[in-house]
Amino acid sequence: MLTFKATDTTGKQVLLPAPLTVRIRMDEDVPADDLYAVFPESWVGELCSVTVLDGARVLFKGIVDEQECVIGADGCYLRLSMRSPAAFLLDNEAMPRCYDHPSARMIYERYAEPYGIAAGDMDDATCFGELTVTKGMSRWGVIQAFCTACYSSTPRVSVDGVLYLKGMPIGGTAVFGGKRGIRYTSLTDSRRRCDELSCVNVKLSPDDGYAYRIENTEALERGICRERYLNAMLNGQALKTADIMLLNSRKKARTVTVNCPGRHIGLLGYNAVADDGTGTLLQGLYVCAITYRMDQSGENTQITLRRRSGSCGYPDM
Repeated sequence: MLTFKATDTTGKQVLLPAPLTVRIRMDEDVPADDLYAVFPESWVGELCSVTVLDGARVLFKGIVDEQECVIGADGCYLRLSMRSPAAFLLDNEAMPRCYDHPSARMIYERYAEPYGIAAGDMDDATCFGELTVTKGMSRWGVIQAFCTACYSSTPRVSVDGVLYLKGMPIGGTAVFGGKRGIRYTSLTDSRRRCDELSCVNVKLSPDDGYAYRIENTEALERGICRERYLNAMLNGQALKTADIMLLNSRKKARTVTVNCPGRHIGLLGYNAVADDGTGTLLQGLYVCAITYRMDQSGENTQITLRRRSGSCGYPDM
C-alpha cells in the first residue's frame, strides 16, 4: 500500500488518506516525472511537497504544482498535481553569461545544489571551450547543454532527487513474459520507420561543403532514406553530434510496450528482455518510460522499452 506524506507551507507534516486514483508518469524524454492523485477531502492547508512511499522505499518525491478542493453532490475531494525535483531546474531561469571551460562540479554546485538536488555521478570532467547561457535559458537547459557537450548524454534527476549528469543509471534486468518474468496482458511491438535517419551529411570546412557522410548502414539496408545536414563549424558542434542524431533516431524507431497488472514503478533505466509469446526473445532493450495507474479497478503499469544504443535486439531487423 502506498503512503502519501505531505508538507504544507508552514512546515507541518500531513499524512494524506489512501488515494482514490493515482497516475505516475516517468519518461526519459521528459525531465520531470509527474504524479496526479485524487484523495477523499482531508481539509489540509496549502501543500508544497509530497513524498510517496512503498514501505520504506521512496517511489516519488516532488513539489505540488496544483491543488484543488472539489465539493459536489457525491462528496468532497482533494486533487493534487505534482512534479519531481527536476521541476526546480525547469522553472527557474539562469542568469545569462559565458563560461570558459566549465567543470561538472561547478555546473552542479551553481545550478542544481541550491535546490537540494544531490549529485549522483560527480567527476572532474571539464567542458573544453565555451558554454554560453543565453537569456531565457532554464537551469535545466544549462545542465543539459553541458552534458551534451561534455558527456554526449542527457541528464536525469531520479525520483528521490539525485542528479545524474551522464544519464539514467542502469539498474538490474527486467524480464517480461515467460514462466518467471513479469506478467503482461498485452505487448505492442512498434516500428516507426519515419523516425529513423539513414545518413547525416557533415560540413567540416568552408571549402568541402557537406561532403562528410556518416551513415546508418542498417537503415540503408532496410530501404530507409531520411538524410540530415549538420554544420559542425557552428557553435562548436563535433562529429559526435551526428553520431548522437543517428543513435537517437534508432532508439525512437523501434519500441515495445507491455501492459502489466500490478505496480512496477522502479524499473526506469533497467535493461529489459521480453518474451513475445511466439518463441522470440526480444533482447538489447531497456525501460525508457513508465506510466502507473491505480483506481477502483486495481493497479496497472504500462512500460515502454527501447533499444540500447548500438544494439538491435531483433532477429528480423
